[in-house]
Amino acid sequence: MPGPSEKTIRRLFAMSGNMCTFPGCSSRIFEATGTVTGEVCHIRAQSSGGPRFDSTQTEDARHAFANLILLCRRHHKIIDAEPGLYSVDTLEEIKTIQEEHLGRPKQETDGFFAKVLLNAMSRIETRNNTGNVVIGSLGAIVAGTLNFKGSGKAPRFQTAAGTIGADQEASRYVQYLIRQYNQFASADTSRATKFNHAVISKNIESRFRSSWRDTAMERFAEVCVYLQERIRKTRVAKSNSVKGHRSFSTFEDYTRETKRAP
Repeated sequence: MPGPSEKTIRRLFAMSGNMCTFPGCSSRIFEATGTVTGEVCHIRAQSSGGPRFDSTQTEDARHAFANLILLCRRHHKIIDAEPGLYSVDTLEEIKTIQEEHLGRPKQETDGFFAKVLLNAMSRIETRNNTGNVVIGSLGAIVAGTLNFKGSGKAPRFQTAAGTIGADQEASRYVQYLIRQYNQFASADTSRATKFNHAVISKNIESRFRSSWRDTAMERFAEVCVYLQERIRKTRVAKSNSVKGHRSFSTFEDYTRETKRAP
């Protein structure tokens, strides 16, 4: 059965930022420890009977970039279990937001990740088809046990030691600052052009000569200061300052707050 091309999955991975597309989910497609936890999902199912299947869609369109989304396994199950709740429009909207927020230019290593994701899709087989949850984005109605062919261990990769991406707390704080900036900057109605959530990540890459995840941990403070200054320059932050309100938490406060959260 035909499927997405490697070129398409390379682009999909780059535009996902290696994160599950479901709003608020912090799961990576490839964990920093190396475990592959993400899945390629079809927005409109590949086969008749699958969630959100569109009989008017061509075979090529079913496997095209526009009809694919990357999700963690848990949210893949959730969206396909309730296709009425998670409609085509809803999934396309969250995909667009993710691309604007975390999308980046393609990198050489994306080919490796694309191959792994395609291999995972082809290895999924179904047994005990008695439920109605679609797994593996192949459009078949499946349930029961997922079995992966082959006896090899799951493919793994390791974020370079000593980088911000290798430090969970540092990574969360940088993502928090990026969210704060995007929230404040996008609220400025005086902007002459449409706000692009992905620009701030590209600005970091240009300034530090690498993505923030690949930036050395010793430059973590510099990255934070840069983002904090960008936040302070927004109209919302300036208004907050006049009112005596904070526009962001310090790293120490943010870490304490997240540890206290249930």
